Amino acid sequence: MRSWLLGLLLACAGAAAAPPAYEALPEAKALAVVPGDPATATGLVHSQPHELAASVLALEQCQRRAPAGRQCEVVRLNDRHITTGAEILARVPDGRHPLFLWRYQRGATVVYLAGSIHILKPSLYPLPAQLEAAFRSADYLVLEVDVTALADDDIQRRTLEYARLPDGQTLHDVLPQPLLQRLDRHLADFGLSSTMLQQVKPALVMNQVVVSRLLTLGYLPDSGVENHFIAQRRHQRVLELETIDRQLALLFGQPMPVQVQLLAETLDVEDEIEPILADMLVAWLSGDDAAFLELFKAQSGDSPEARAFLRQLLDERNDDMAEAVLGYLEGGPDGEPATYFVLVGAAHLVGERGIVALLAKKGIQGERIHSDDEIAGEER
Repeated sequence: MRSWLLGLLLACAGAAAAPPAYEALPEAKALAVVPGDPATATGLVHSQPHELAASVLALEQCQRRAPAGRQCEVVRLNDRHITTGAEILARVPDGRHPLFLWRYQRGATVVYLAGSIHILKPSLYPLPAQLEAAFRSADYLVLEVDVTALADDDIQRRTLEYARLPDGQTLHDVLPQPLLQRLDRHLADFGLSSTMLQQVKPALVMNQVVVSRLLTLGYLPDSGVENHFIAQRRHQRVLELETIDRQLALLFGQPMPVQVQLLAETLDVEDEIEPILADMLVAWLSGDDAAFLELFKAQSGDSPEARAFLRQLLDERNDDMAEAVLGYLEGGPDGEPATYFVLVGAAHLVGERGIVALLAKKGIQGERIHSDDEIAGEER
């Protein structure tokens, strides 16, 4: 959650997109441009207190100057080139290729099962036409969790209920000193410190590091696939596959040694996450299940703790999600034929324990949608 783009921007990414004066500017600095037309509007900031501030301000500056309906993207952060949407799209096959979209049907009931990326660059839009058409044909939009049903302060309150450390315990108590020092070096890029996060568990700190890095690279939660379709929703009713409490309990209920290990492994790959993310998006847009799964595992860590957490995060939840899809095929909440657009993280769909494989083991075969397929049916 159309790749995330080439043409003129790719040709200029290292030259016109980064004027000679940029190299001499003091850090923290960032450059944002309008994809495909860097001469139309730019955002260039420097001498910022940290990388996140530079990136956010460059985007805001560019967006104020951009033509209506055009979205800017960050192309330089300090002296690093940030992979553009054009560069990702250029690696996606031009010819027929599979999408992260399957179609299941039983009688008059249809379930479209789609793989999402939760946080994306605006420059990766528009999405494939088949995804948009499947969504428009649906009566129900099915999400892992419908966060739009909750107020922001309620989500924050619930999160802290699960993610706050027990009274009398602090982050400095549970993290070894070498890890604390590493953590503070990373947090400094976002204007944060471990002292500012003393009351929360390592799992929440890990989440903060990941989200902050993605924001710094120009990946925005509002551009995630879920938010895109929620914003497009008209007649569709929203269903959810699980509760927010189940997700929070999974994320923040891990034993403390597991949380500490997962945080350490997150820091191990944090500096290299940009090319890994770009490769994952190429795999997602190309429908390359094996490459996507391999890259997802690579950025998730390879320790016994990380592998065990991944089994809980994916395999155990996939069983319930597959059962939910079966339930929709058998009549859904109203017992009447309907069309469902089920949107889950793309990693839930691939591999031997993915939802698609689990459904196949139950004798439920879906049709993989490809980039040149037409989605039948009219918008409801």
